[in-house]
Parts: sequence; structure tokens; C-alpha cells
Amino acid sequence: MLQNNTKNMKTNYITIGRLIPLLAIALVAGGAMAAATYLDLQRKTHAAEASTAAIIPLAKDLQLCSVLRTIHEGGMSTAAQRLDVMVCEDIIAINSRLASLDEEDQGFIRNAFARFVLIRLNSAELLTDATQGLCDQQIEAERILAQAGAGILPPHEGIAALP
Repeated sequence: MLQNNTKNMKTNYITIGRLIPLLAIALVAGGAMAAATYLDLQRKTHAAEASTAAIIPLAKDLQLCSVLRTIHEGGMSTAAQRLDVMVCEDIIAINSRLASLDEEDQGFIRNAFARFVLIRLNSAELLTDATQGLCDQQIEAERILAQAGAGILPPHEGIAALP
């Protein structure tokens, strides 16, 4: 019986002795798979960012080409209105990311917005037809620019009238 017990202990020791290297190999393989998955996700994220970076300017260029065609065909007021909407969309997008920027960048953007007040025509000034109205983007951009210019610059005609 003592001999049987000794044999079982040896068998258990041999089994545990084999288990430890197998466990180590499994951990190394699992780590390698996790690293490969992480690198693949990183590559896909980078590719998606690059794709987005290429598509956004492409969409803007298509809009600009459309506006240029409108100008060429004699639709100056329509083209001016469409260009203003594009600028307003950009102002809104930049303003929505403002909180995530550091203080220096926020100051730079606010300063740029204040300069917009000085050089940009008020959206209402672009309307040639009394039946036309401002779109939501234009109203929102006017509000953002009015806030940026308040107290820094002299009031721009028409901006003070916005809600």
C-alpha cells in the first residue's frame, strides 16, 4: 500500500510538472493573441480616421463645386446663401468641440470668432428675397458669433437683434 501511495504521488507530481509549462505556454499564446487583436483594432481605427480625414474635405469640395456652378449660371444670391450656410456649419462644429480644447486654443478660437463678427456679412444681409428665411445653422452661428463678439468688439448691425 505504501508503494501504491508513492506511485500516486509521483504521478501527481509528474502531472503538475507538465501542467505548469502548458499553463505558461497558454498564457504566452493568450497574451500574443490579445496583442495581435489590439494592434489590429489600432490599425482599423487609424484607417477609419484617415478615411474620414479624406472624405470630409472631399464633401466640402463637392459643395464648393456646386456653389461655383451656381455662380457661373448667374445665381449669385443662391450661391452666397449656400456659402454662408457652409461657413455657419463650420462655426457650429468648431464651437461644439471648443470645450475639449485647452485654454490657449479656446482663446484663439474665440478671438477668431470675434474677428468673424468684423469681416463676415450678417446672414440676414445675404437674403435678397423677402420670402427667404434664415436656416437653423445660420441662426445658431449668428448666436455663437454674437456671444464671441460681445464686450470685445463694437456691436455689428443686426446681431443684437438675434435671440
